[in-house]
Amino acid sequence: MHPSLAIAMLILVAGCLEAPSEQAVPVEQGITNSVWTVDLVRTLPGQQAEYLRNIEANWAGARRIARERRVVLSYRALVARPDSLRGWDVLLMTEYADSAAWSQREASFESIFASPEYIRVPTARPSSELREFVSGGVVMDALVSEPRR
Repeated sequence: MHPSLAIAMLILVAGCLEAPSEQAVPVEQGITNSVWTVDLVRTLPGQQAEYLRNIEANWAGARRIARERRVVLSYRALVARPDSLRGWDVLLMTEYADSAAWSQREASFESIFASPEYIRVPTARPSSELREFVSGGVVMDALVSEPRR
C-alpha cells in the first residue's frame, strides 16, 4: 500500500474512532449501512486554488442535487493544511446510504448531469489538467456514525 494511502486511511479511521460517546453508533446496531467513496488528490504545483474552484462549482454542485434527490447522504471536500501535506492535498468523500445506492451512482450522476437543475459552471481548465489522483475511488464501509441532525 502506498504510504500516502495508508496515512489517509489511518486519519479516516482515527477520526471515526474518537472516544466513545452517546452519539456514536456502531454499525452492528443497524443504524448505518452507509458506504463512502474516498479520493486522495494531489493538485499540480500552483493549481490548487483553481482546482478548488472547480470542485466547489461542479463536483459539489452535483452532490448538492444528489443529496436533494437522496442519492447521497453527505459529501466532503477537505483540504490538507500546508503543515501536514503527505503526498496529497485534497480529500474528496461521498457518503451513500448503502451498497445499492453506491452501485447505482454512475446512473444517478448521469441523470443529474443531464437534468436542467444541474448547471455546469464553465471553468478555465478541466479538473483533470489541475490534479492527479494519488488514490481514487477507495470504497469504505462506515464503522461508526453520529446521528443526522
